Amino acid sequence: MSSSAKNPSMISELKKSHIPVPWCDEYERMISGMNFSASKSIELEDYKLQTLTKLNDFNDLTIPDGSTLMSLKTRRMAVAKSLLGQLGDEVTIEPPFFVGWGCNVFIGDNVYINREVSLFDNALIQIGDRVLIGPGVCICTGTHEVASSDRKEASGTSFARPIIIESDCWIGARVTILDGVRIGAGSTVAAGAVITHDIAPGCLFGGVPAKFIRALN
Repeated sequence: MSSSAKNPSMISELKKSHIPVPWCDEYERMISGMNFSASKSIELEDYKLQTLTKLNDFNDLTIPDGSTLMSLKTRRMAVAKSLLGQLGDEVTIEPPFFVGWGCNVFIGDNVYINREVSLFDNALIQIGDRVLIGPGVCICTGTHEVASSDRKEASGTSFARPIIIESDCWIGARVTILDGVRIGAGSTVAAGAVITHDIAPGCLFGGVPAKFIRALN
């Protein structure tokens, strides 16, 4: 269920973004978990266009003459630094890559993000240090009211809840992580799992929906 009021602590957290943020009433509603509509805000529509332009640059797969793997990575990560709210040291993000806004994504140090990862960051997505994210992972903060009557009352808008992946996690290929989830430090999520609830630290989870498999040493 969506929030009924703005969240001062979340607004304060997003003010830590290292890049410009489209501050406006609809943006504050979005990051607070309230129903919002980006189409109601010129600021959000303009920012979305800027994000798409940067993604186009990041995902440019042309290889100029004289390129090396390191030079291609350096070019991509320079774009990522201008795209993401926080970006730690020694991070690798493989193309193609997608974010909704970018400014709501905070990534720690020594993170590896494989190909075809999508981050739908209508709320904060925080990824800790030394996290491994496999190909095709979908991290989706956005959602809708479950009952059709509630969706009608909300006039087709959506809301979002933050997703936190703590340090030293491994998220396997094609995992889907849904809104409001926290994955505890050192946990592993098996390929293809759908995460709908919090995961305790140091655990292996898998399945649809994901369930506890065993504790990890």
